[in-house]
Amino acid sequence: MLPIAAALMGMLVLGLFQTVTVWDSYQNATDAEVLAELSEGLNETLDQHQAEIGPVVMAVVNGGGGQFDSAVARRETDEAFEALRGTSDAAVARFPELGNDMDTLFAKVDELGTARLAFDAMYNGEAVYTDDEVAEGIQVYRDLADHIVGIAAILPRLVDDSEISAHLDSLAAVMQAGRIAAEIQFTVAADLALLETEAAGLVDREALGRVASLSGKFDQQIIEFRANASNETASVYRDAMESQDAKDARTAMSVYLRGNIPTISPADFMTAQGAVVASLDTTQVSVLSFMGEDVNLMREAASRTLLTTFALVLVLALTSIISAAMLARRISLRVDGVREATLTAAYDTLPKTVAAVSQAANANEVDRLLQAAKQQTVLQTDSRYADELDSLAEAFSAAHHQALRQTANQALLRIDVEAMMKTLARRGQSLIRRQQQVMEALVEGTAPSAIPDEWRSVYHLLARMRRNEENLLLLAGGDPQRRYNHPAGLEAIIRDAVAEIEDAGRVVVENQVAVRLETKPAGDLVRILAELLDNAASYSPPTQSVRVTSRRSGSEIVISIADDGIGLAPEPMAAINRRLAEPTQLNSELTATMGLLVVGRLAAEHSISVQLHSTMGKGTLALVRIPASAHAEDPVGLSPADRGTAAQLALSARAANLPVTGTGAETGAPGVEPIVPRPRRAGSAPEPLPVAGTTLNGGNGTHAPAGPAPETLDVTFRKVNRALETSGRVNGAELPRRAPGSRLLPGSVPSSRSGGGGTDLDPAEIRDRLAGFASGIAAAAAHEQRQ
Repeated sequence: MLPIAAALMGMLVLGLFQTVTVWDSYQNATDAEVLAELSEGLNETLDQHQAEIGPVVMAVVNGGGGQFDSAVARRETDEAFEALRGTSDAAVARFPELGNDMDTLFAKVDELGTARLAFDAMYNGEAVYTDDEVAEGIQVYRDLADHIVGIAAILPRLVDDSEISAHLDSLAAVMQAGRIAAEIQFTVAADLALLETEAAGLVDREALGRVASLSGKFDQQIIEFRANASNETASVYRDAMESQDAKDARTAMSVYLRGNIPTISPADFMTAQGAVVASLDTTQVSVLSFMGEDVNLMREAASRTLLTTFALVLVLALTSIISAAMLARRISLRVDGVREATLTAAYDTLPKTVAAVSQAANANEVDRLLQAAKQQTVLQTDSRYADELDSLAEAFSAAHHQALRQTANQALLRIDVEAMMKTLARRGQSLIRRQQQVMEALVEGTAPSAIPDEWRSVYHLLARMRRNEENLLLLAGGDPQRRYNHPAGLEAIIRDAVAEIEDAGRVVVENQVAVRLETKPAGDLVRILAELLDNAASYSPPTQSVRVTSRRSGSEIVISIADDGIGLAPEPMAAINRRLAEPTQLNSELTATMGLLVVGRLAAEHSISVQLHSTMGKGTLALVRIPASAHAEDPVGLSPADRGTAAQLALSARAANLPVTGTGAETGAPGVEPIVPRPRRAGSAPEPLPVAGTTLNGGNGTHAPAGPAPETLDVTFRKVNRALETSGRVNGAELPRRAPGSRLLPGSVPSSRSGGGGTDLDPAEIRDRLAGFASGIAAAAAHEQRQ
């Protein structure tokens, strides 16, 4: 907007300058009009003044007396001066430099009274022409006429227009020439009358010199008039001077200027020279007429130019304002378009494209998405108006395209890495499966009791490695080998999931719901439950069980996995639930918790809801909600799910052989015996040292030392705890009561504060000690098994 405003201001300033120039021309026209009116008033006043002095000349020529009514001539002269006074006021208002001259002129007008008294005396025969009073009166009239002509000579310098100035110069010259011609008329006529009275033969030298000076001034004014007069006024002057009387006056003047007395009588000379004066008056009228026409034309042209210029400036200003507003609106719309397109690309197109490209499966799909996004992020420009905004739009488009190109490069790199991960994962799967097949071949036909526990541990580690490779393959976008070829029951799904973890013997399965799931959801649910069971077993004491329960909730199947670990704080728990609900891409920060990412991916694929609930110090509960869309109808005549070969069953781990829902009845499925306390030896100081058993089919793989036969104990953890906490008799002796803290190592627990206060331990330190305690129990159990 700033350049537009600057251009608009420049146009307005130029228009203002043009308006000022035209206004000056208009003022010049007004000045010329005022000066023309003043010059006309001066000319009219001079004419009346000369008309008043004419009878004086006739009286001198006639030797005194006459019938002229001087009162009328004097009244007309006074009226002419009054009219001039009104005209001069307007002229002085516009030209203050005329003030002194006009004041001097009107001051001289007041002297006319004295001169008129002298003339009245001469009219009445009381005075003659040669008297001083008459001569002074004539001088007053001469000075007044000279002052009028002098003011007229000043006027051309007050106007700027050359034509009007030339008219004023020519008018001043012809007025001066007319005054001089009138004075020549009076002087020569009076001298001729005197010479006629005296009967002289030659003209008096003094009179001759005075008339010669006047004649020279007359000729000079005529030359100046011709130099400034227009062709029209010059033609009028020539025509007027061609009369016979004017010729007779010139002839008489030529004789008189040679010192001779012309043969023309004084009265005839008055008439002939009067024709010259009349010709000059006619010329003055023509000059005033032509000057008036030029002034009117000048004023009309100035007025027309002023109005036209003002209208053009106004139209130009309005056009500029409208154009500026339209241009500003157009620029604003284009800027808004660029802004909207940029924001749309930044907050809509680019994120969607990045998300789509991030999920692309191959390079062709990346290229297709990239080309489609480029078409959407190209900012449309008008080729007719290529300017900086188009360059800006192209720059934004280039930035968007660079962002898309970088996104595509990242996607291609991801696809390449995923392809590499798929290849490596499949190769790892193949190698691990070959190792498992080797181990299965080694134990083929061997009794389960004869299989070393180390082989089972190695076989389970291979299973965990295989699951890890499957997770990598899944996160890389591959499809792991399908676990089932047909819908599977929930019992088999939970059994296979338990077999995937290391501490399968700690898992207690309760309330299994009889339901079948579709092939793909069933296989993926095994992986989900295996990861959740592995986490529950890893972050809970090794002597505690992990409980798996299933139930129906409307159309959904809810599987709960509970442990008695130390639990999680609310903030980490909320972060884990967010990751389960919104799984992201695998990165270096998430490799340590890759299992949760796999759970989230698989759950999102089948609309399965996985959510964790935890309380510090009380364990964690995982809820898996399976929607009705994953359920399968029970087909008629379908064989039960394949449970594997005998070698696989012998090497695989199974859930604890615990009673369902706590009834005490053993399950029909064979499995590893749960962790239970080893039978105590007979003695005087028995110690309750729990160890883990690893027998198959309910048998004990170790032999008790010599002594009384071991007592059969409850196999559930709750009953074991109750047995340890309550009093009872072993071999007829009461179990000793344990004093709190009596068997702790010195310094392992801070001593009580003085004053009976308890210890002030940090919760994190308590968790560390609990974990160390659980590790010690596990190490003791392993040691007992090897004995």
